[in-house]
Amino acid sequence: MTTEVELKFLANRDLSADLTRQVTAYTVLSHTDRHLANVYFDTEDRRLRSWQFGLRIRTQDGQHEQTIKCRGQTIGGLHQRPEYNLPLDGEWPQLASFPAEIWPQGCDLGSLQQDIRPQFRTDFRRQAWRLLLADGTEIELAFDQGLIEASGLQEPLCELELELISGDALSLFGVARELLALGNLRLGSISKAQRGYRLAGLTPEPEVQRMGFVPVSETMQVVDGLFAVFGFAFNHWQYHEQLFLEQPSLAALTQLRNGVALLQQTQQFFADLLVQMAPRPWQDELSWLEHELQWLDEALALERLTAERGHYLRGLPCHDPLLLALQQRQRQLPSLAAMQQLCYSARYAHLLLDVNQWLFAAQNAADQLPELARLPLRPYARAELDQSWQELHQGDMQEPQLEYSAYLTLVGKLRRNLLVGVSFAALFDDELQQGFRLPWLNILRRMEELEQFEVLDKAAVTLSTQARLELEEWLTAKIEPRLIELDQARLQARDMLPYWQQSSSAEE
Repeated sequence: MTTEVELKFLANRDLSADLTRQVTAYTVLSHTDRHLANVYFDTEDRRLRSWQFGLRIRTQDGQHEQTIKCRGQTIGGLHQRPEYNLPLDGEWPQLASFPAEIWPQGCDLGSLQQDIRPQFRTDFRRQAWRLLLADGTEIELAFDQGLIEASGLQEPLCELELELISGDALSLFGVARELLALGNLRLGSISKAQRGYRLAGLTPEPEVQRMGFVPVSETMQVVDGLFAVFGFAFNHWQYHEQLFLEQPSLAALTQLRNGVALLQQTQQFFADLLVQMAPRPWQDELSWLEHELQWLDEALALERLTAERGHYLRGLPCHDPLLLALQQRQRQLPSLAAMQQLCYSARYAHLLLDVNQWLFAAQNAADQLPELARLPLRPYARAELDQSWQELHQGDMQEPQLEYSAYLTLVGKLRRNLLVGVSFAALFDDELQQGFRLPWLNILRRMEELEQFEVLDKAAVTLSTQARLELEEWLTAKIEPRLIELDQARLQARDMLPYWQQSSSAEE
């Protein structure tokens, strides 16, 4: 058994010539250029997939090898997972040849052997260079170009992989950083097997996922919570990056931004621990990306307002000129195509790589952290939730009535507060936290609806005086009852006992 440690990049062009030049900067121990045929197996009910196993047979020069890749960890483009490789006579897996301890308890290996069937295949040319770095680390640089085939369908495959053979895994990142200069590369969190299962129709098509709760538990220490939240945020970000590139939409891009926002907030509520860890050279670049995505709130509002030719604005005498003004503002915002280009930019790729490297190094140095890292997570989480709750209730939130502009300024503050809950809510009673969070989520939704009216107000500057007066009257009629509803909902929610304090009382 070996533990595969590799960085994967997805490319959108042939890099063969560029890589041939690039590797001259290193000591090349060997170079191969081969055709690899791979068949992936599973049962009809996808038992192997449910165990997060990948079973394949690879054929090369008439020789067969069976491989099982077991449950591992993928964060960003860094893949770490145990794998077992065995020579094979014939073209059908022999499961009994693998170590018995890898199979789940109660697994009927004989039945499993009978039930496995080919599911999909990958065929590609692999150009591979074994490189020796100055620090003695050996890595394999492989460029795969070919096809994934399943159920009569095909999908192009174009990937660059850096796999650690021996030495310091952090050296992978240095080589990766130099390869990014080739352009048109991005870190890939999706494996060939994942793509094959999807192409074969064996797993659901990806779709936009609302952010759930970080899977933290009472047995965790503070440092475990830090890495759990970081990994959750990073994976949410990258899942929606992949989805956005395949199916560009504002919804997917918004969830990408939510992953970035959670990563930003994590630095705030784990600040006491992070200050004692390695520096984070990616902080400024993360803020840059957050700034690049600031336009999304306006874009979402414009999308709702212009849907079905401005159905939301029905009844307005100035409907037609206002709709044209809104559509003009839409055209002035960044396009989805421009955001896709950003995802393939060197700056964006460097940011992801830097976060990935920091997280990998921090996890490997976790046993050297101070006493704070070893404290139980739950009391720490309760203190952070208390602090965030107090910050939310400073200033305007205490007023019995708030103006339209005051609610607009509270949107960001409430979003940040709810992200603390995303990080820690799983530590507390599910019914209590849902009963507490739902009213605040509804309040946030109503506050975000007010942002639509702000967008209308901005668009009105191009209208005639008469049209602006008509819009102002319409806005007043829309906004005033919403402010009354918001005040009532906010004051009721404000007086609720927070779920983490209820849990504390119950424990006492």
